[in-house]
Amino acid sequence: MRTRGLAAFTAGWLALGAGAAAIAETHIYVADHETRKVIKIKEDGTLLWDATNNNGHDVQLLPDGHLLIINGQTVQEIAPDKSVVWEVGKPVVDVAESAQRLANGNTVIADNGRHRVIEINPKKEIVWEYDVANTNKRPTPTMRQVRRLPNGNTLICASTEDKVLEVSPDKQVVWSYALPFPYLATRLENGHTLISSGAGYGSEAGYFLVEVDGKGEVVWKYGGKDSPADQHLNWPSGFVRKANGNTIISIAQDGVLREVSPDKKTVRTVRSPAMKHPCTLVVVDE
Repeated sequence: MRTRGLAAFTAGWLALGAGAAAIAETHIYVADHETRKVIKIKEDGTLLWDATNNNGHDVQLLPDGHLLIINGQTVQEIAPDKSVVWEVGKPVVDVAESAQRLANGNTVIADNGRHRVIEINPKKEIVWEYDVANTNKRPTPTMRQVRRLPNGNTLICASTEDKVLEVSPDKQVVWSYALPFPYLATRLENGHTLISSGAGYGSEAGYFLVEVDGKGEVVWKYGGKDSPADQHLNWPSGFVRKANGNTIISIAQDGVLREVSPDKKTVRTVRSPAMKHPCTLVVVDE
């Protein structure tokens, strides 16, 4: 199984008979905010599997085939049979928004109830905590997705701050980038940062994806109010940058996924009766 996005790992091809190889099929896991489900679909929209996520925005495919999801206000690890094998909620986490399982077994969580990011161990003990500022003095400060980087720093979409923050283990902001209501930020292999921009909670509408280098210079942008009509994004949320340079984008308020090439051409649009408001996603070849 070859996975792109949140659970980047490769398990290789399965052998069939004497030297033959299985043909991989692309499957997409999507956290859907409106249907209150996390779903697994084919590229043609066929539903393969679903489970309750109660409006949760985030999903991560783990190496053992389990999923880490947000179910309501709690973080859950669920097995393919939909059983809950691990979960954490109150009092450790007040209102979960985002969750990422690390290689050491710890879990990084965005807790919107306390506007903080925490890292907990498997025993649900907090081993790291960062309080996110509310310098904009918004009535309801909120974050979206948070991702731990290989260098130990943490990328935080401080959405109502209208900034992405990169925070070191000693809680210093070592890099930041300003844009309206960041939803998801990931660090690419080339060192650039790819970010989706939404709207709400007092932020202006961005409605674009932007790739920036370490100096904050824009190297690629898709969508936004000044873009051509065929590139408009009606609330982009999750995304996956593929190895071939294409980007799959969740267009939340249109209920579709759009794959675009580096030259901003639409490669395909994925629709499904099971998908109404897609958020973060994982793309995997199985």
